[in-house]
Amino acid sequence: MKRRTVLLGVGTFAAGTMLFGGGEAFTSVNADRGVNVSATNDPDALLGLVDTSSGSEIKGPSDTALLYEITDNAGVFSAGDIDVTVSRLIDQSGTEITDPPVQAAVSGSGTQFTVDISCSGDDSSLGDAYEIEVEFDAVSDSLSINATRTTGSFVDISCGFDYGDESNYRDQSSGDAIQPTDPSGTIENPSAVNQEDGNVSTAISSGSEEDLRVGFALPPTDESATTYEMRFVINRTQIGQGTFGFSLLNSSGQELTSRQALSVGDTTYSFTAAEQQNISNNHDDLYLIIDSDTPGSGNREIDIDYFELLAT
Repeated sequence: MKRRTVLLGVGTFAAGTMLFGGGEAFTSVNADRGVNVSATNDPDALLGLVDTSSGSEIKGPSDTALLYEITDNAGVFSAGDIDVTVSRLIDQSGTEITDPPVQAAVSGSGTQFTVDISCSGDDSSLGDAYEIEVEFDAVSDSLSINATRTTGSFVDISCGFDYGDESNYRDQSSGDAIQPTDPSGTIENPSAVNQEDGNVSTAISSGSEEDLRVGFALPPTDESATTYEMRFVINRTQIGQGTFGFSLLNSSGQELTSRQALSVGDTTYSFTAAEQQNISNNHDDLYLIIDSDTPGSGNREIDIDYFELLAT
């Protein structure tokens, strides 16, 4: 069977089946001879599209948001046949961000699919509400469609990892991070470690003979990296005898790295080859444990400006 290319814009109609819901133009259509198409704002179109962006939001690099629902009324597409790309973001002042750090994924089966977006990494450059322009490219053996759509609602997007979120830290009185399961002491101002700006987060032991043990969930890192290092910027410690230290665990409590003693200043700590392999194997399931190891009593305090797991 021969194929033909039909270029249509808004308001162009052909006698026959409605092609793409959503009310905006599609760029091009390739169809088998005899398939007539038109653009229309109709979820029951050949490829029905429903904007579900109202109320959606992304709160960090591991979060997702539902953007569109798709109905394949022709029954010719699978999830793998539909590719969606985020081409630009437009904030409420009209400023455009091209090639944004946001990605789209299509999932579903049968005739029902969803388009979800997420951050493509930990990126603090986004932190506003945006209209989202996406490009659809649906291809089957008998039909291909290229279309561009812009959401009808502004979507709040923040791609920076927030250590102040209760799900991302844990001490003995607050925070819901999975590790450590045996916290001791408290973390004051945990969100201060989000940026290297001189503002500090202070971890304080509970005093007496009990040492400090608190933790932070880390954002996913690159599993294909060849080298991992842990960087700390520490402004002050109060400990007397003994040391503050850190180690990495996974959510099951497996020790991925040995404890290393922390020192004041801007310091980068390396890992053994076995530890680096452990980090790679648990790249999306990492927890930073900060503790003290002392023989005495009294408060132990450490002021942390910033920390980061480096992957190269």
